[in-house]
Amino acid sequence: MKAVIAFIFVAVFAAIASAAPVRVSQSSPGKATPDDRARQWLTLLDDGDYGRSWQESGKALRSREDAASWTSRIKAMREPLGAMASRNLRLIELVNSEKVVVRYDSVFAHKATAQETVTLGLENGGWAVIDYALK
Repeated sequence: MKAVIAFIFVAVFAAIASAAPVRVSQSSPGKATPDDRARQWLTLLDDGDYGRSWQESGKALRSREDAASWTSRIKAMREPLGAMASRNLRLIELVNSEKVVVRYDSVFAHKATAQETVTLGLENGGWAVIDYALK
């Protein structure tokens, strides 16, 4: 059943994306699809703006880790990889009605194959990043 729901979820977002691209500004994350919001947030990491990535994350992430430790940990994780070269959507998995996992196959200047996982939760009617992992 979960696989069917996930398939439907991905199919709906693919149809929406192909029919009419969604334009999202920093001030309107509620109108973003999970992929849009994850990419918007990942751009902050790509730009080295780790403090702002923490500020724009969801309550669940911010309650687990303060801004200073987040910045230190993410900086140590990302900076050795070098610049972002490419990021391709691998899958969007609907965990439940309020949580989505988005996975990307990513390439960095100093790491040819990586997988980024961004978990988003619904907050105030929009998607907010609540976890990030890099393998």
